[in-house]
Amino acid sequence: MVRLLLALCLAAFLGAADTTVVLVRHAERQSIWDGDSPLAAAGLRRAQALVPQLAAFHPAALYTSDLQRTRQTLAPLAARLGLVPAAFPKHGSADLAAAILRDHRGGTVVVCWHHDLMKKLVRALGVKGPVPYWSLDSYDPLWIVRVPEAGEATLEVARQGAPAAGATAAGVPVPAHR
Repeated sequence: MVRLLLALCLAAFLGAADTTVVLVRHAERQSIWDGDSPLAAAGLRRAQALVPQLAAFHPAALYTSDLQRTRQTLAPLAARLGLVPAAFPKHGSADLAAAILRDHRGGTVVVCWHHDLMKKLVRALGVKGPVPYWSLDSYDPLWIVRVPEAGEATLEVARQGAPAAGATAAGVPVPAHR
């Protein structure tokens, strides 16, 4: 009984780390008519601009779909962090969520995905509450899903260029804005 109590106290003191999944949509592409269109010049600029904000989360892994626009969006971040993004099929949201929760429990990952599949991915990560619509013409949202060891996953909506909870500025945690 004493050992169990000690173990519980130690677990409470150390705290169970959340799994954090930072979701970003691929940047602007050259053509909406080409299913695997590369990024446009504006998209390449956005990909570069995202690096400091996404790097502040200190991700252990990066994930993209198998389409070049998602790979190109995370390429500058991958180069800065020395990580190789793992690619999943575009319609593999459930498999991607399962891999993240299996391989990165208690860690942080960044995922570059597609606006029309974000809700499916968020649901597969365990979010049960409201999930906003991610429109076709919107590139600025940044969604942060936190999956606790126990309890319900949550979704925080932030904007690119704005600090989000869990990110740090000069090593100081930034408070959540909900």
